[in-house]
Amino acid sequence: MNDQSSLIKSPDKIQKIRDSWKYLTELLQALVSRAKPGVNLLELESFTQDWLDKKNIKGAFKWFQWYPANLCLSVNDAVVHSIPSDYILREGDLLKIDMGIDYQWAISDSAVTIVIWGDKANSDASRLSKVTKEALDQAVSLIKPWKKFMVFSKKVFDYVTSNWFSIIKNLTWHSVGDSIHEPPHIFNFPHKSMNQYIFKPGMVLALEPIVAQRSDKVIEKPHINSWNLYTQNWDLWAHWEYTILVTDNGIEILAGLV
Repeated sequence: MNDQSSLIKSPDKIQKIRDSWKYLTELLQALVSRAKPGVNLLELESFTQDWLDKKNIKGAFKWFQWYPANLCLSVNDAVVHSIPSDYILREGDLLKIDMGIDYQWAISDSAVTIVIWGDKANSDASRLSKVTKEALDQAVSLIKPWKKFMVFSKKVFDYVTSNWFSIIKNLTWHSVGDSIHEPPHIFNFPHKSMNQYIFKPGMVLALEPIVAQRSDKVIEKPHINSWNLYTQNWDLWAHWEYTILVTDNGIEILAGLV
């Protein structure tokens, strides 16, 4: 097995991540309530910056590897770290909101997927989001100390594919807490490397199935910017993410709208 000592956080760091989560939950709930038809994505970013300034705390994403915003706002076929733009939300859009909070150098990270104007506005998008969250919840329930990471990755893959959707294979989950994106890269499918890692008490991990209707890869569009990614088949995708702590008995969700 690989040396995994760097994935284990101190009790003090874990408590600060819990404190970070409280802010992140409040902010995500506020963003979900504001994401409606006619809202410009830049308005959500501006609201977030104002909110952070009033709380005197920092977003974890902004300027990480020169990413220029607090939020990742990905609409429809746009995947993960999409820079907020002047796109105006429409009824039936599938919006992914990804956000991190840095509170006293302790980072929590979480993502949600919503259908603009409610699930009935786009039943296909709603089902995709539902299956993605169910895959995360079912896989999380299997995590126990000393089990291999493969247990999580296989469950996500099996549940997603049994519902006729596809895992994005060139994007991964990761460790978190001291930085927004810590090694190792951890797959949402049964990659052989997942047998090299085991869940140990004190680990803090950002678990995030990234699921598309048909695509299993993402592509770049350099003419837009160097950050945004898109599904290779232009299909919808969904994203749910929790920050979790591995405990002596299972897990504790430190961040995420459950």
